[in-house]
Amino acid sequence: MEQKYLHRASSHSNFHRAQVKMHFSFSLFAQASLFFGAVTSLTIRASNADQSYTTKSLTTKAGYTYTYDFAPAQNASKPTILLLHGYPSSRRDWQHQIASLTAEGFGIVAPDMLGFGETSKPTEIEAYNGKSLATQLVEILDAEGLQEVVGVGHDWGAGVLSKLTTWYPKRFTKLVFVSTSYFAAGILFDIDALNKQGLETVGYQPFGYWYFFNSWDTAGIIADHLESFIHLAYHTNSSAWAKDFADLGAARVWLNANTTTESPSWFPEGYKEHWLREWSQPNITASSLNYYQSLMRGVNAADEAALTDEDRALNVPVLAIGSARDQIAPPEVQRAMVEPWAKAGFEQHNVDAGHWATLERAEEVSQLLIEFAG
Repeated sequence: MEQKYLHRASSHSNFHRAQVKMHFSFSLFAQASLFFGAVTSLTIRASNADQSYTTKSLTTKAGYTYTYDFAPAQNASKPTILLLHGYPSSRRDWQHQIASLTAEGFGIVAPDMLGFGETSKPTEIEAYNGKSLATQLVEILDAEGLQEVVGVGHDWGAGVLSKLTTWYPKRFTKLVFVSTSYFAAGILFDIDALNKQGLETVGYQPFGYWYFFNSWDTAGIIADHLESFIHLAYHTNSSAWAKDFADLGAARVWLNANTTTESPSWFPEGYKEHWLREWSQPNITASSLNYYQSLMRGVNAADEAALTDEDRALNVPVLAIGSARDQIAPPEVQRAMVEPWAKAGFEQHNVDAGHWATLERAEEVSQLLIEFAG
C-alpha cells in the first residue's frame, strides 16, 4: 500500500505516546487530523475596498509566487498575526478574523498556501516538503520586516505552522492551533494504525479519506465534481461528516454520485461562488492534495530524522481552539496532542462548531485571538 512516515521518536516521545494512549487513542487520531532568504520579487497588487489590508505577491527563492493579504500593526504594542489556512481553502477563510484583528490594531499576514488560491500550484510532491514550505513563508515575513509574529493555523495550516515552529522557533511569540493539533515533526505516522484504532473504538475509519486523497485518480474526480466536493468538504451537517466523508470509501462514493446538499448557513456571502471559480483553476485539485500525499509518502523523513524532543518543544504560550462537533479532530484529541509539548503555557477554549470554526463561529474565534494575542 502507501509508503509511511516511519521515524522513531525519542524516549520522551515514546512515553508521551504511551501516556496519551490512555485517553481513547487520541495520539493516533490527532496526528492526521491533519498537516529563507532573499526575496526575488515583491509586488503590491491591489487593496481591498475598505483599505484595511493590502494584497501583495512575492516570488520566493524557490521560484514560487505567493499571494497574501497584509496589514501592518497600528502601533508597537500590537503584534502581527500570521494566519495559515488549510484544505480545501484559501486565505479567504480568514476574512472575518482579518476584519476583527485589523480593527483592533493588529497586523496580519494571510497567505494563500502553496498549491491553493492565487499562489503557485506546482504538482511535484517534492515541492511540499515541510521545511521548504516553512522557509518560503519566512521569506514573506522577511519581506515585511517582521522578526516575530503570532502564528495561527487551521487544518493543514496547523500542520505547516508545526513545521515553522520546528525550523524557525524564534520567529514566534505565541502559537494558536484551530480545530486541529500540533504535528510534532519526526514522530511516527501510520495511517493504517489510525484507521484500525478508529474502527475498533468508534466503528468507522476516521481517516479512510486519506487513502482516497492519496490515489492516482482523485484530483480528476474532484475536478469533475466541484460542486459536490464543496458540499462534502464543508458539510452542512457536521454530525454526518464521518459517515459521508471520513470513512473508508465514503468520499469516492459521494463524489461519483455527484451528491449535493444545501450550503451551510455560515458561508459568507459569495463564498461558494468564489470557491468554485478558484477551484476551477488548472492544477489546483492536484497541487493541493500534495499536503496529504507528501506526509503519506515520507517526503519529510530525511529532514526530520535527527530532530529531538527539544527541537519539537513549543517554548512560547499556546492556545488551542477546539471545535466541539468536529468528528475527526475533537477537542480532547487536540488537547492530548498539543498540551504535552507546550512548555511555556497552554490554554484551550472550545467553540460549538464543526471543523470550520473560523467560519461557523467567526466572531467567537476572532475574540479568542484578540484576547490571546493582545
